[in-house]
Amino acid sequence: MTTAARPTPAQMPSRRPGTPAAKETPRPPAHREPWQKAILASSLPANFRFVGVALSTHADATGHIAHQPRLIGLVHNTGINARQVAVALTALRDRGFLRLSTPDGRYDTADLILTMPLGAAARAHRANNRSNAAKQTDQPTP
Repeated sequence: MTTAARPTPAQMPSRRPGTPAAKETPRPPAHREPWQKAILASSLPANFRFVGVALSTHADATGHIAHQPRLIGLVHNTGINARQVAVALTALRDRGFLRLSTPDGRYDTADLILTMPLGAAARAHRANNRSNAAKQTDQPTP
């Protein structure tokens, strides 16, 4: 009589069978300043962050973009090739920093909407606290 091999932790499901997976939907439009801080504190490549900050300059304080720059506007604002801007927008969308008004994925026709991914504001806040603490230790005491 043989017994079945015991499963390793790598073979175990990541959650209990039958329980629904938590949806990770980004929050509705974020405020512009926390959104910019979250972009700058992210691990995105520098040119992706640059496109994100250039996009956010078109947004008002609530994160709403009234005059959409579209793809060609971001190319003119950043000086980056259109394909590279499209890749950066795709990365921002995949990370939850950006949403398109239409699901077709065309950046030259869809409206862009700023969204804050879950946990991004907290990471930006922690990064800001670390940089402020470093600045305070560098200054001489009177």
